[in-house]
Amino acid sequence: MKKYFYFGLVFMGMLILSGCQKQTEEISQPSQHVATKYVTQKAKSTNQKNYRKFPGFKLAIVPEEFRGTWYQVAPGEKHLQKLVIDKHSVNGMTTYRKVDPNLVLNHNSAKQNRIYENAGFILTVGSDWIKVRGFLDSVNLVYKLGTFKGQTCLYMSYGTDTKTVNGIAFKDSKIALKYRKVDFSSLK
Repeated sequence: MKKYFYFGLVFMGMLILSGCQKQTEEISQPSQHVATKYVTQKAKSTNQKNYRKFPGFKLAIVPEEFRGTWYQVAPGEKHLQKLVIDKHSVNGMTTYRKVDPNLVLNHNSAKQNRIYENAGFILTVGSDWIKVRGFLDSVNLVYKLGTFKGQTCLYMSYGTDTKTVNGIAFKDSKIALKYRKVDFSSLK
């Protein structure tokens, strides 16, 4: 009787095992198909960014000569900081241009604070500079193309006096480290 019982378990185990294999094959095929679709859809959605829309503003394009990864070292620091500028953003903040001349932004307006909170930057473009500021900010960040000791650089200024240089960024990280001790505030 023990032999029969043992044989029965093995026999039953084989039935269960063969049944599981068949189910696994049937289930795995659709799930692989679904996974492939998901990856394809995810890849498409990351390439096509969905930019937020704001009343009175349109998406702005940053000029090509400003685009790329720039490196800077703050005075007294030893570590590099990245400034990434691409077609529609500065350091990850989307750039917009004002298209409604009648729109007046007021940082004291509760309604505008709700609408434009963390919206991005307003971009103004000049011949060799770009100016960005938050929608409800009163302080501009100005990036001006230039050269320093033969190296292409981006002069940066902020605050009310946009002619004062508060920092400088280079395309090459080694050059940025080389000039980290230079006081750029004396440059005009």
